[in-house]
Amino acid sequence: MTNYLSDLLTDHQGHVDEQALLSIFGALVFFGLEIFSVVIRGENFDPFGFGAGMGTLLGATSAGFGLRARWTPDMSPSAPINPVTGRIMGGL
Repeated sequence: MTNYLSDLLTDHQGHVDEQALLSIFGALVFFGLEIFSVVIRGENFDPFGFGAGMGTLLGATSAGFGLRARWTPDMSPSAPINPVTGRIMGGL
């Protein structure tokens, strides 16, 4: 599990990947606030609001990874890029 999290939070050069870190924190805050509103405050669960929020979170994360994959200057244009994470596959 530690290797998976390490791979998820680092880029191809071994530096911390801020985009992945912000996406994970955003998802945790989103789920935490949803659980808080239903369990602690006793509000009804809104599946349409939850779905819209989750879709927005996934869309923003995907757009961020896609833009980074396209505009990162140190990537070789011939290197295969993972379409999910936007990282170079197979290292440098």
